[in-house]
Amino acid sequence: MAAALVVSSRGWGKLRQILAAGKGAGASCAVLWRRGCSSQQEHVSHNEDLPIQMENPYKDPPKRCVLCGINVDYKNVQLLSQFVSPYTGRIYGRHITGLCGKKQKEISKAIKRAHVIGFMPVVYKDPTFLNDPKICDIRHPE
Repeated sequence: MAAALVVSSRGWGKLRQILAAGKGAGASCAVLWRRGCSSQQEHVSHNEDLPIQMENPYKDPPKRCVLCGINVDYKNVQLLSQFVSPYTGRIYGRHITGLCGKKQKEISKAIKRAHVIGFMPVVYKDPTFLNDPKICDIRHPE
C-alpha cells in the first residue's frame, strides 16, 4: 500500500513525498527535492540564442619589453642615448622606458660604462641623434 503526494514549489521544482509501508515494517518517509530538469522533460537547444564567445576587445595588449631579443652593448651609443634625458643626462627609469628589469639593468650598466670609457657624453646629447625615432614615449613639457 503506497500513497504519493505531489506539491509544486514556486517554480523551483517538485517536492515529492512518498510514503511507503512494507511488510511487517514501520512506515518510512523519504523526501526528494527535484529541480525542473528530469528525464521526462524535453531539453530544448538554445545554442542560437547564446552569445558568441570572443576575446575582450577592450583588453589592452600585453606590454612587451622593446629590447628583449636585442643585444645591449656599451659601444652602441645611438641606442643608449634613447634612454638618457637630453636636459639632465640622467637615465630614465623603468616606469618611463617600459623595459623589463633585466634589460633596464643592462642599459644602466652599458650607459655608465660608455660614460667612463668616453664613448658617450655625460651631460648633453649628441645633436646627430636628435632626429632618431623615439623608442620611449616621453613627452617633455615645453
